[in-house]
Amino acid sequence: MVLFLLLFSFFEGEVGTNLFARQITDMAGRRVTIPARLSRVIPYDNKTNVILFPIAGSQMIAKARSMENPSLKYISKDFLKLREVDTKNAEEVIKLKPDLLIVAAFASDREDLVRYEAFSKKVNIPLVVVDLELMRLDKSFEFLGQLLGKSVDAATLSAFIRSIYQEAAHYKVNKRITGRAYVANDNDGLRTVPQTSNHAQLFEEMGIPNAVKAPLNAKGFALVSMEQILAWNPNYIFCIGKGEACPYRTILKSALWRNITAVKTKRVFWVPDQPYSWFDMPPSVNRLLGLVWFSDLFYGQPNNVTRDKVKEFYRLFYKYNLTDKEYARLFMWR
Repeated sequence: MVLFLLLFSFFEGEVGTNLFARQITDMAGRRVTIPARLSRVIPYDNKTNVILFPIAGSQMIAKARSMENPSLKYISKDFLKLREVDTKNAEEVIKLKPDLLIVAAFASDREDLVRYEAFSKKVNIPLVVVDLELMRLDKSFEFLGQLLGKSVDAATLSAFIRSIYQEAAHYKVNKRITGRAYVANDNDGLRTVPQTSNHAQLFEEMGIPNAVKAPLNAKGFALVSMEQILAWNPNYIFCIGKGEACPYRTILKSALWRNITAVKTKRVFWVPDQPYSWFDMPPSVNRLLGLVWFSDLFYGQPNNVTRDKVKEFYRLFYKYNLTDKEYARLFMWR
């Protein structure tokens, strides 16, 4: 009898009136009733695709639709072959008959949490929130491991994440970065991430001063002017975006940017973006690669350590064996 009760309990050891359901507390502190066994799970959005894929295996029956999926490289064919679902379309989601929706989110984004809950009620499918904070991703995988019955796999992923945290802390302990950095997005480089944005967590955690002091605009970004950038005069510029959406070439060639310190000192960097940006977009596990890269770029981590860590990340999280040639191509402007 004890074993039977344990089979239907979870995290807090509770058994509901329905023996085929269990009640949990998710990482946003929400009490959620979910099926006792999960075999059909769907990520709510693109940032959740990336955090769910490394651990869910066959339980992940689809991925949330994304405009960039056709151009993804250096990620498992199993991920690319997953059917896409428009998770904003209730009928499409219901047709797949998932047991559970999972969304990776920042607990501080209360408006987003309300929206997720409303959609869950609309489709009558439970939704669980996983923490998206950069320095809690190890805990997020431990949670997912318990949720999905993949605790052994989760332990491997969490241990690797903690090794990244520890090495980043080790390399930056005796050095302080004094120059200021700017993130350039969109083809003109005028869309950026201010100090107060969740998208700027990588700068914050790596002790890199963010040049941008501007109010948030939509989705955690800010639209700024060339005059503001000239006044901030950043020492480093990081360009994000794929293809023509990336301002890297514009910044290097435009007379408007010529007198900015980062351009004059050749400290304009194109952020590797395959399959996802190492800085952000989406703000998910891909940001861990930013911690590794910045440890090299700013704090003297040896290049071979960076290469090995990046390749191990691709193996564990993207299920892809990155070759040395592919690693080199990651840094080549296309």
